[in-house]
Amino acid sequence: MRQQPRILRTAEISPQAVRYSLITFTLTMFATVFGILLLPFALPFAWWYYRRFYATLEVVLTSRELQVSRGVLIRQEKSIPLEKVTDLALVQGPIMRRMGVKGLQVETAGQSSGGMALVRLIGIEDTDGFRDDALDQRDKVTDRPEASSSPAVDGEDPTVELLAEIRDAVQRIERRIDRRLAERDDG
Repeated sequence: MRQQPRILRTAEISPQAVRYSLITFTLTMFATVFGILLLPFALPFAWWYYRRFYATLEVVLTSRELQVSRGVLIRQEKSIPLEKVTDLALVQGPIMRRMGVKGLQVETAGQSSGGMALVRLIGIEDTDGFRDDALDQRDKVTDRPEASSSPAVDGEDPTVELLAEIRDAVQRIERRIDRRLAERDDG
């Protein structure tokens, strides 16, 4: 069973996030004639959807990872190891700035999203503080020496033990190969 990491901080979601999402949805719908016609029908659904989406959004910073759980129709849970996080970018467009909402984009090493953020979170209360806490914890995780993260048995480094076992196995294999080659040459 997997040991649960210690929870350091749980993000609170701003009520303004729902309003921001509705405004951007409405502006997007106004961009097309078809969208304008559908807006009276789509707006109540969007209002319900965004309320449920932000009610289910959970962002938890633990001692080892950032856990994000979200979704209304399709539930998505991600655990992002802090040692893989390369940046937590703050995003704030003009509408977000007017409403006092910020976005947080999580970017990781080796992500395959074509240059886009692995996770984008909008509406976290005290986004700056949450970002600072996450980056501080990431630095603690990545700066600690590897030897201290895995305690040695009997004062010896487990990596050295493993390498010694591999060396011994390779030497045994070489001796067997030498014997078989000598037997073939003699016979």
